[in-house]
Amino acid sequence: MVKKVEYHPRAKEEIQEAANWYDSKIEGLGIEFLIEVRQGALKISQTSEMWQIYEGTTRRYLLKKFPFAIIYLSTEEKILIVAVAHCKRKPEYWKERLKEA
Repeated sequence: MVKKVEYHPRAKEEIQEAANWYDSKIEGLGIEFLIEVRQGALKISQTSEMWQIYEGTTRRYLLKKFPFAIIYLSTEEKILIVAVAHCKRKPEYWKERLKEA
């Protein structure tokens, strides 16, 4: 069953900020980042339980080309992407968002 994917507002901002940063380095790289995030979200929506429990009840999907992880919560009805986090910066900064979920 394919689940509906929703994004925490800060996760949407993180995605756009990272895409803008990559595009400022190499034109077109931001689009590649966006595509990889979108593909990851699609995989998660199709097989959300495939990835291991990460922190508490969240799961983590690692992007292949970029040093980012999609942190998400899975319920029976939907996927909530809590963060699209750089793997080397500020670990666990996104945990406060779980209170809002």
